[in-house]
Amino acid sequence: MRITNFDNTGLDRVEQWIEKNRHLNLDDNVLSEVLKTVNISFVAEKVNRIQSMLLCELKDSYVQQSQRYVTMGENAYDLPELEEEDTNKAKELVDKLFRLYSDMSQLKDGDFKGRPKNENYKYGIPIEDARYILPISTKTNLFCAMTGDKLIDLYSLIQDEAYSSIFYDFSKELEKYIPSNILSVLHNQKNTNSEIINISESFYIDDFNKIDEDNNMILVNSFEDLDLKVGLGALTSTQKRTPSETIEIWKDEAKTKAKNVAKRVLGYGHDSIAEQARTTFGMMCSLVTYHQQVRHRLTNNHREPLVNLIKDKERLAVSPPTIRESKFNNEYLNLIDKIKDFRIYIYEKYGFDKALYFLLNADQIKIIISSNARMDINMLSERICLNAQWEIRDLSTKKLMILRTLSDTLYEKALPSCVNGKCKEGRLSCGKVLEVKRKFSQSKAKN
Repeated sequence: MRITNFDNTGLDRVEQWIEKNRHLNLDDNVLSEVLKTVNISFVAEKVNRIQSMLLCELKDSYVQQSQRYVTMGENAYDLPELEEEDTNKAKELVDKLFRLYSDMSQLKDGDFKGRPKNENYKYGIPIEDARYILPISTKTNLFCAMTGDKLIDLYSLIQDEAYSSIFYDFSKELEKYIPSNILSVLHNQKNTNSEIINISESFYIDDFNKIDEDNNMILVNSFEDLDLKVGLGALTSTQKRTPSETIEIWKDEAKTKAKNVAKRVLGYGHDSIAEQARTTFGMMCSLVTYHQQVRHRLTNNHREPLVNLIKDKERLAVSPPTIRESKFNNEYLNLIDKIKDFRIYIYEKYGFDKALYFLLNADQIKIIISSNARMDINMLSERICLNAQWEIRDLSTKKLMILRTLSDTLYEKALPSCVNGKCKEGRLSCGKVLEVKRKFSQSKAKN
C-alpha cells in the first residue's frame, strides 16, 4: 500500500509552536487542541478493508472505492505472514471465495447502458450481493479528509498492539508526512482502541445479549417522551417562561400541546429541534452494513470486540436472498464454514491480528447505536428507498417502525423522497412510487 496526495493546512505551524513550547511538557490533550483547526487530506491506496473499516470507525470524512470495482487475481487481497503450508491453504481458500464471487456475479451476454440491474446478471445475483462472500482482506482505495486532532485517534489505532502489524506499512507511509515534534507527542499516548473496547465490553454485555439473528434491530432505551422534549425545546428559544413553568400551565395537556408545537415548528423546516429527541438501538448486521454505518459517521456507535466474530463458529453469516434462491447456495454456505474453521485455527496458532484477515463481509457484528431524531430522519429517508441495498433497507425499515411507536410526528418525514413529494433518484427511480407510498401510509395508519 502507499499514501499519496497528502495535503495539510498547518502542520508546520503546529510543529514550530511545539518547538517553542517544549518547556510546557505538552501531552496529546494539548496537541489535540492546537490541531483542531488544521485540515489533513490523503489517499490510502491498496489498503485492505480491515484497515479501511477501522479507519472509518474514527469518524471523519472517507470516500471508499466500491466493491463493484474489485479486480480478480492474486493482487486483489492481502494475507498475513504465515508458515508456508498455512499460506498455501489460505490462498487456496481465498481464491475459492473470489472464484465464487466472480461466478455468482456473471453478466449476461449483450450490451446494456449504465449500472447493471438484477436482470442483467446471468444468475440474478448482483455484485452487491455476491460481495458478501469476499474476505475483508480485499483491497480498496480510501480517500481521507480530517481535522488535525483526528491524528490523536489515528495514532491510538495504528499503535494498538492488536492492530499494529496490520497498520505497519500504513504507519511507515504516514510518518513521512508528519513533522517529528508532532510524532513524538503522538507516540506517547497510553490508551489504545482495542483496550478501550475490551474493557468496556462488560458494560454493554447485557444489551448485546438481547440482540440475535431474530432480533437484529431492538430499542435499548430512549427519553420518556420524545414529543415533549422536542416541543419544549422549540418553545425554549421563543418564550420568557421556563419549560417547567410551561408544563405547570399545560398540566394534563402538556404532552398533547408539546406534540402540536413540535409538529408546527418542524413544519416550518426548523429541523434542529429534532436533535432534542435521542434514542439508543442495538443492531446485528453483516460487515457490509456495519461499514456503511460507520462510514456515514453521523451516529455514535459501540461495537463488540472483533475477536467475538472470529471465535463464534455458531453465529450465522448473512445470506442474501438472491444467493439463497440460487444454485450457488450450498457452495456459499460450505465455503463460509471452511473459512470459520480455518480462522479459528489461525487465531489459536498465530493470534487475533492474523485471523482478522479471514473475516468475511457476510459475518455479523453486534453494535449499539446512539442517535437523535434529526440524524435518523436524514439516514432513514435514504436507506428505506427501494434503491438502497436490501439489508440496510430491511434494518432501516425495522428501526422506523419502532421509532414511530415512540412518535409518529417526529418521524413522519423519515421516508423516501417519493412518499412526501417527488422521487429524487431521477432516471434511476425504482418505478414503484405508488407501492412505496401505499406501504408507508398504511404503516402510519396502524401506528
